[in-house]
Amino acid sequence: MLAILAWSQQASADPFRVHVSAGAAHAVGKPQGSEFGAGGAGSATVELSLARTIGVQASGGGFVLSSSSSSETGVASHSTGTAFLGTVGVRVRPFGASHEGGLWLDANGGFAQTGSFARPAFDGHVGWDFRASDESKWGLGPFVGYTQIVQPDDSFRPDDARVLVAGVSLSFGSAAARKAAPPAAEPTPPPVAARDGVVEAKDECPDPNTLPPGTQVPEGCEGPAVKLVGDRLEIDDVILFEFDSPRIRVESRPLVKRIAQFIWNHSEIIEVVVAGHADAVGTDAYNQKLSEQRAESTRAMLIHFGVDASRLQAVGYGKSRLKFDTQGADARNRRVEFIVSGTTTPAAAGHRSKP
Repeated sequence: MLAILAWSQQASADPFRVHVSAGAAHAVGKPQGSEFGAGGAGSATVELSLARTIGVQASGGGFVLSSSSSSETGVASHSTGTAFLGTVGVRVRPFGASHEGGLWLDANGGFAQTGSFARPAFDGHVGWDFRASDESKWGLGPFVGYTQIVQPDDSFRPDDARVLVAGVSLSFGSAAARKAAPPAAEPTPPPVAARDGVVEAKDECPDPNTLPPGTQVPEGCEGPAVKLVGDRLEIDDVILFEFDSPRIRVESRPLVKRIAQFIWNHSEIIEVVVAGHADAVGTDAYNQKLSEQRAESTRAMLIHFGVDASRLQAVGYGKSRLKFDTQGADARNRRVEFIVSGTTTPAAAGHRSKP
């Protein structure tokens, strides 16, 4: 019987996982339940993850059942019963694909070879993987499964074969830990930043963060504003990350650059804490790690855009500080905040030119 496994596609991790399984098997129902005794089963599965909680997989395996006396009069005793299966299906991890430890379920369909006959077959499994640590690539845990081989109605015995399996599944593949993705290298900016997207010897677009109150921004120069409110930098936009990854999306890099320019222009800001937050989906450990990596990725890009590393700290809070505790608020809870932890007066800090 198949067990399951896979390599799983995910950012900053191995693209696949593979699992192998072995266990005890026994037929249930009539007539196979009385004609065959206990036996063994094994399988190997390769899986490709499509999202945090679901993946597709292909499996190969089989089982062998020992012989037993037939309870039907006139039917000869059977020798061992064997079946070899090939299936494709889906695997679901309710706690997220990036955290391999925990509950998993699968459902598969394909064909089984029994003797000289190929029959339609389907199976399903449920199990629990344990890992020595989040960084380990190995997982081990128990599973149970059910296989049904469909017999045609015009056969000598039209009853489907049903087999239960219980055993141990061994996984090898991507570790839950992820490395923060470094920001992509960007060309050296011109001496004057072209805020309207046109490289010019003299930029016609003023920095909206340095304009006097009430000044109208010229057409074509609009952009998300950054302002200091209390001890936080407030932004009229959201930093977007690649799915299930700490990598900042290309369209959000100009926003990070604008934040870097604001911090640079305001030399009275001594230190900014980059705080990463996650949504409520997934385990505490996984969300904590991803929020830390996204905060560190944002800090790295701010440094790339000219902010001194000594003025920045990265902290992750996982899902411990949800901003919205309502259904459908996951996107708003996935965020990075900027907290000013120390300031001085502008006169004491002196003036800085732009990066």
